[in-house]
Amino acid sequence: MSVVRSGFSPLFIAVLTILLLAGCASVISREVLREVDQNVSFEQLLEEPEAYKGRTLLLGGDIIETQNLPDKTVVVVLQRPLGFRGKPAAKDISEGRFILSAPGFLDPAIYSHGRKVTVAGVVVGKEVRPLGEIEYTYPIIEKRELYLWPEEEASSAEPRVHFGFGVGVGF
Repeated sequence: MSVVRSGFSPLFIAVLTILLLAGCASVISREVLREVDQNVSFEQLLEEPEAYKGRTLLLGGDIIETQNLPDKTVVVVLQRPLGFRGKPAAKDISEGRFILSAPGFLDPAIYSHGRKVTVAGVVVGKEVRPLGEIEYTYPIIEKRELYLWPEEEASSAEPRVHFGFGVGVGF
């Protein structure tokens, strides 16, 4: 009977495992993620925001509007389902809107319309605001941790990789 030995050391395997797991990490700290109530859907939150007061939720979406007040910033967000690392989906899927309340100043030039955010925060209530011809009830989420996703470059019809042969001259 022969024993086949791997050419990989235990240290190599441990380092590789850590690197792979780090790539899957969320943009929100593990400490805060432990407090997130995974049993509350956004649909449930919309139906009865007051019933979930005090619970920590993980939400994300696209910024619609950012407004600075004397002691806080209010951000209206179009909810999107969260994907890999907690990134809001880019598809035309949303279950509604919510208001993110963050202490201090968030610059509206940076936290601008269309930017993606992921937030872990506590449900603190609701606010009814006009939305077109209707009155819309927004759940209010008080920020614990907030991540602003880097702006995505506009995709072009040209491929990013070019292959070719020959000699070229550029000016």
